[in-house]
Amino acid sequence: MDAYRDLMDPSAVWRDKQHRWRIEAYRAPDLRFAIFATNGTTESVPLWLFGMSALARWLMSHKISLDDLEVD
Repeated sequence: MDAYRDLMDPSAVWRDKQHRWRIEAYRAPDLRFAIFATNGTTESVPLWLFGMSALARWLMSHKISLDDLEVD
């Protein structure tokens, strides 16, 4: 398992409405986001993004709006 995930619990978790992506937010020591591609019961290794601007660019590149996210 990833070392960051072993040491921290996410402060928030979201999924897109199609449940293709899961996003976890972490505050340690900066704001980080782990993005997981989901396919039924399996998930990818996390893609780590650092900061809100990185998450905003990722959401725009995947054409996901904030309205498309659901609290998990």
